[in-house]
Amino acid sequence: MQYGPIIQNGAKGFSRNAVVLIGFSLLYAIVLGLLVLAGKALNLQLDTAATANWGLLLVYGLVVLLQVLVHLIGNLALINGALMAAKGKTFRFGQLFAETRQLFNLLGLHVFAAVAIFLGLLAFGIPGIYLSVGYWFAAFVLVDRKVAFLDAMAGARRMVTPHWFDVAVLLLVIATISAVGVLAFGVGLFATVPLAVCIGASAYLQLGQGH
Repeated sequence: MQYGPIIQNGAKGFSRNAVVLIGFSLLYAIVLGLLVLAGKALNLQLDTAATANWGLLLVYGLVVLLQVLVHLIGNLALINGALMAAKGKTFRFGQLFAETRQLFNLLGLHVFAAVAIFLGLLAFGIPGIYLSVGYWFAAFVLVDRKVAFLDAMAGARRMVTPHWFDVAVLLLVIATISAVGVLAFGVGLFATVPLAVCIGASAYLQLGQGH
């Protein structure tokens, strides 16, 4: 892996679309934050209620469902935007949501990958660590190649395995870039998170050239 070109390409893609990506990150954080606050308030009411309130329980369930949907849509939009940016494209806000039809596909990927990694961690840890790196690009494969989530997971693992240690180092760099956003009271996350995802998309494109 060529770290320099990966980071440079990802950073250039982000800078071309910084306003859209930062604006989206801010909007996503606000919407999800409001839903989380609403869920906590409803949960508190349910805990303090003297009797079961089925109407309140239904509303709470709907809020939790909305949280999951917003999380998945946000993931898809950010990954799609990062891929477009890493490919040298300039895009508008609405184009981020072009892949929302992959919603349930991404849900399946999250569930199956989480279960596989969890079982791997139970099996002496090493398989789980391997899979946590091996599946990191699975969402990029899913959005870019428009394949089923099981195919995306298998494709990502095949892509990463020959370069596992290189990818692990790059993920540490990406995590560090994201963590820098915690400074300045976390406001920087609105820039560093999409920047990190753009660098991840750039790495995916470089790895995917031979696959």
